[in-house]
Amino acid sequence: MYLVLIAMLALNVSREILKSFYLFELSFNNANKNADVRNLETMNAFQAKMDNERTRQKTEQWYKLAKEARKISFDFNRYVENVKKDIIKNGGGRTEAEPNQKGLTELNLPDDMEKHAHYFDEQGLGNGVLLKNKINETRTKLLALLKSTRSGPMVMASIDKSTPLRAEDPKTNDLEQKTWESMYLVSAPLAGVVTLLSKTQNDCKSLEADVLSVLSDNINTNLTHTDQKVLIIPESKYVMSGTNFKARIALAAFDKSTPQRIIVNGNAIPVEDGLGMYSFAASGIGNHKVEAKIETVDPLTGNTIFIDAEPIEWNSFQPSAAISADAMNVLFIGLENPMSISVPGVTPENTIVTASAGVTLVKTSSGKFIAKAAIGTRSAIITVSARMEDGQIKKMGESSYKVRRVPTPKLKVGNLVAGTYPKVKIQSQTTVNAVLEDFYFNNISYTIIKYRVILDSKREGAIIHDVEGNSAAIIKSLAAKAKSGESIYLESIVVSGPGGNFYLDPITIKVQ
Repeated sequence: MYLVLIAMLALNVSREILKSFYLFELSFNNANKNADVRNLETMNAFQAKMDNERTRQKTEQWYKLAKEARKISFDFNRYVENVKKDIIKNGGGRTEAEPNQKGLTELNLPDDMEKHAHYFDEQGLGNGVLLKNKINETRTKLLALLKSTRSGPMVMASIDKSTPLRAEDPKTNDLEQKTWESMYLVSAPLAGVVTLLSKTQNDCKSLEADVLSVLSDNINTNLTHTDQKVLIIPESKYVMSGTNFKARIALAAFDKSTPQRIIVNGNAIPVEDGLGMYSFAASGIGNHKVEAKIETVDPLTGNTIFIDAEPIEWNSFQPSAAISADAMNVLFIGLENPMSISVPGVTPENTIVTASAGVTLVKTSSGKFIAKAAIGTRSAIITVSARMEDGQIKKMGESSYKVRRVPTPKLKVGNLVAGTYPKVKIQSQTTVNAVLEDFYFNNISYTIIKYRVILDSKREGAIIHDVEGNSAAIIKSLAAKAKSGESIYLESIVVSGPGGNFYLDPITIKVQ
């Protein structure tokens, strides 16, 4: 029953989040294909200059580095693709395509948390550390190819700062130091990990594009406007609604010429040291396009010209939060109700969780909480917020829960419920117990405080005893006196359990 409720909860609360992971995976895969096309076009331009005798000599040095960049990127993406295949296969594979369905299908078990955790965890196969090292090594190798370019160290530092191709352990104030692999691979659902890997492939291809662009710009020492390139460098192409899309826009590989104006989507933006900063408030859900051009001077003619950038697209999305009660979608008074709470794309350290009046939350580990409901509470709202990069607190979502008392347990004499039994069987019982059967939580205990036992004797009338605790000794002695057909009544039963002390209904044990 417990596992069935967990499955039902995942369907009721997490389906939207898991579906979002699938949609983002498709988006990243499409972006990867587009990046491959752009990078191939750049390499074709290199090849055309290598095939031309007049440009071969000044192209050769940068062409070799470009080929090396392609190899580094190819090896990395093949490695990540194999990792994805391993965890998808181990995690149950993908659903079968429906008739006329094309492209990637959804995962069979998108919310699985176990098999890939063993694959990545240091205590398991340890592939998480290997992947982290591979990501950082690939970034370092690609950037190193720019060392001999014009203003190489400065260009390397600039691109290194902007590229998201990195895997770094998060900074946290917790006593237990988190690692990148434990937070983003081991503790995430399968759908989230597969999407993260596709995003990492996209990050690598984007860095490859930046490296190829800089190498291409270094072919000619004296630049013409056809060789110059305007770069739009976004901090992120996926922006939450309510936050800002930010990008750096600059004329790449410029020497003495300094841009006089930068125009973005038809409007001039501030320029400082040749760099323009563009900020746009994101809203709603969907794609947005950025078109930019920079005013500069043609080094051959001295005329003022505009260099157009290749337009880019970025996405905004609505805030969302994953809130789930690990036991079920009801909070029980007096019990420690376990909950898992997270926000996609936000670290647990920047996730803020609050509860409405009558409910207290205690954090037990990363993304794990215990909810306790007070007596008299009928409903609860769990609210999740996130601390953004600029320090602002933004509400991400909330979920409502019913608050209920734990069902009343049954009274038993030993293992006997109300009914008719042979005298010897009644006499064999040693304790009186309050038992809750077929409940969603295990190991809930009750203590018998006191009770009254009455033998309805035909010869002596009612024999009454008040008993402290849960001993059945008096019941046994009365059963020894009882004749066939006489009854033993248990009433005024006080029990202590979740939610405090309460009375149980009386029961009757009849001697056969």
